[in-house]
Amino acid sequence: MTYDIPQITLGRTGLKVTRLGIGGGYCESVDGYRTALDCGVNYMDTARNYRDGEDEKVIGQAIQGRRDQLILATKTAARRAEGVRKDLETSLSLLKTEYIDIYQLHHLNTPVEREQALSSGGAVEAAQKAQEEGLIRFIGVTGHDWEQIGQAVATGLFDTVLCWYNCAMKEPEEAIFPQALDLNVGVVIMNASRNDRLFSQTGTPPEEHFYRYVLNHPAVHLTIMGLRSTERFDRIASCLSDKIELINQEESKLEIYGSQMREQGKLN
Repeated sequence: MTYDIPQITLGRTGLKVTRLGIGGGYCESVDGYRTALDCGVNYMDTARNYRDGEDEKVIGQAIQGRRDQLILATKTAARRAEGVRKDLETSLSLLKTEYIDIYQLHHLNTPVEREQALSSGGAVEAAQKAQEEGLIRFIGVTGHDWEQIGQAVATGLFDTVLCWYNCAMKEPEEAIFPQALDLNVGVVIMNASRNDRLFSQTGTPPEEHFYRYVLNHPAVHLTIMGLRSTERFDRIASCLSDKIELINQEESKLEIYGSQMREQGKLN
């Protein structure tokens, strides 16, 4: 079923994206990705190294006939220009597309990696050249170390940022979001449910609340969800099409619950 999921402008990119998107790496079938796309989302995120390239290959097949309706993002883990160019050409081939909407530097988690990527002959230089050629539209950065990613965002070189954020992991509120707001950087969230570890067996809090929580922050544009279960993805899409907002009481309960889960080591 197709849902009317709210859309938002992704920061300075100007791209209109649904507030829920698909995260790659977990679904292994063309039909699975197509089922998720049929929910009405228009944002698809993958990476060159997900499942040794198989993810891009499957997604490339899944998006045939609807590429022009989608915002397609992928990533390179290369730090030098030649590696980035090779990855990009492979991604374009496997995804069966002439351009990538958002090309991201993958897990830029250390000062050394960031310096390599930003230096002469580095990843950013290669991405900027590809942008000039029309092979990519915008450049993004992703990672798991909030402080390092915040510093990358602060350079002003990146149009989007993809990072962890949820009711138990609030570090981006200080390390990343202020810089993103100042520079109008598009913010994409992964791990809203910490790879489903925040979900309880009782269904309380409701699963959709974890996605509403991250979308409630004014810096956040959308959240992506990995397709471990297309049925769960369908439910979340349905819930977000009905309502995005959380009331203050719901938000507070989630933060207490998330803090407890983190203290108990259940999110590692």
